Amino acid sequence: MAERVLILGGGFAGLTVAQGLRGKGFAITLVDQHNYHLFQPLLYQVATGELLGEAITTPLRHLLPSYGVSFRLGNVIEIDLLRCQVYMEDGDVLEYDFLFLALGTVTNFFGNKTISQHALDIKGLEGAETTRSRLILALERASQSKNAEDRREWLHFVVAGGGATGVEFCAALVELLQNLVPNEYPELDFREVQVSLVHGGEALLPGFANNLQKHAATKLRRLGINLLFGTHVKDYDGQTIICDSGPPISARTLIWTAGVAANPSLSSLTVPKGRGGRLLVDHHLRLLDFPEVFVVGDLAIFTGGDACPQVAPFAMQSARYAAKFLCAQSAHKPLIPPFGYHDPGIMTVLGRLDAVCQIPRWHLRWYGLSAWGLWLGLHLYRIIGTGNRLRTLLDWSNDYIRRRTSVQLLRQGRDD
Repeated sequence: MAERVLILGGGFAGLTVAQGLRGKGFAITLVDQHNYHLFQPLLYQVATGELLGEAITTPLRHLLPSYGVSFRLGNVIEIDLLRCQVYMEDGDVLEYDFLFLALGTVTNFFGNKTISQHALDIKGLEGAETTRSRLILALERASQSKNAEDRREWLHFVVAGGGATGVEFCAALVELLQNLVPNEYPELDFREVQVSLVHGGEALLPGFANNLQKHAATKLRRLGINLLFGTHVKDYDGQTIICDSGPPISARTLIWTAGVAANPSLSSLTVPKGRGGRLLVDHHLRLLDFPEVFVVGDLAIFTGGDACPQVAPFAMQSARYAAKFLCAQSAHKPLIPPFGYHDPGIMTVLGRLDAVCQIPRWHLRWYGLSAWGLWLGLHLYRIIGTGNRLRTLLDWSNDYIRRRTSVQLLRQGRDD
């Protein structure tokens, strides 16, 4: 009887595991709460109307049969490591011989309920589409307002978090507003529009070289973005942002990109955990004391605290390694050496025709048009499916050449 492999999560890591185990004689089931794979690096473009959500999603039932993998839609509510069972929200119980945890992360509001209630996030497709709708709603509310102070609150957009997501979103947001307000909202004065970025550190884009961080800050300031360094958001009631320093900020829109935490489905696991609820693993990516359980992607952190970057390249490399390790183990071959991450580099786009790029193995650090071109080509290549690539290319052409956003629809939702 074939050994049962259960993969929890259909993101970069989960799909890569499925590919790595293809044709190796396992009975594989992949579980996800959504029926699609999501290309998360471009979610901020869905939030700013540059892309349709369909351009960065691929149905899992379209992908998995070619890998010889069964698909199970549903939410995981508990994992019993001792009994090798996974409990689903609908009451079903899934059993396994080997388990791959690839559930990824969720937005971390650091326990602040009022911020989580009133702030927006762009971690998932629904959040990105809700954010896009709220941006359009803010412009509509401002255009109807007869009170100057109220109008300025609707036209003040604040982003918390100066990592790659926050920086990319800010640049795209300003370009969206530069296009929309003068052309679609003539009753508004663009000089009243304000975008602020609140960041707890002293420099944007942690992990980048100093000159690239400075270039990013210079570019955002040139776009008119107000940068607040060394500042943390402490509270938000939907209208006033309270920070740990400085005066309160009046704004009806707060977008939260300040951190992530492990998927809450893992909260019941009584195993050693690291920062953000990530699971401690050995250097073969196995959960401590449970060698039949592999942790891949954003959830893993090595014993001793060795860095496991929460980026797509690490997710795919760790998943590829874990699949290879299991295949060698099941075939009774010598175990492969411990996992080592090969950093391919990092890049962040800074709006139209500009980006920062850093490739350690080539000792390259540069910015500008060539970095933007590399970012564009790499992201287009990594999107799954020819149809999705074409849709993305058409949307980008519409945005970059015609300077028109792809989506301006207002959907009813939270706080509308």
